[in-house]
Amino acid sequence: MKLIMVKITLIILILLVIGVVVFTAYMRETNPLSAYETKTLRIGETSLEVLVADTEEKRTKGLMNVTEFADDTGMLFIFPDASSRTFWNKNTLIPLDIIWIAGGRVAGVSSLPSITQSGNQIVSMPSPDAVDWVVEVNAGWALAHGIEVGVQVQQ
Repeated sequence: MKLIMVKITLIILILLVIGVVVFTAYMRETNPLSAYETKTLRIGETSLEVLVADTEEKRTKGLMNVTEFADDTGMLFIFPDASSRTFWNKNTLIPLDIIWIAGGRVAGVSSLPSITQSGNQIVSMPSPDAVDWVVEVNAGWALAHGIEVGVQVQQ
């Protein structure tokens, strides 16, 4: 009788572990932004909650396949060095502003259409200079908050 109870307990534990693994995989697939660390940036006089893309995998995926993004939220791409960067709208379902940052100051602001706005044509947007950070926010956010070249960016 004890052996049967031990086997049943082990089976239940194994099923629970499998359930947790499947649930975690499901959540990551249905909420692709759940794996990102968050922090607060100060861009000029405005605070912005950002998801941090600080690995090659996270930077490559970015906001692809994201269907909505909360106001006053962005994604911060942190690069290991300052270099010319190019961002594109492949699988980007929402229009974005791209804030290019070099040495803690805004180096430029660009608009990137969603893939549907561009007629399913991939649009590439080069940085105006070498940058070490890039922030993506909802389209119109930069203008609405007075973000322009030279504005200071702090963590």
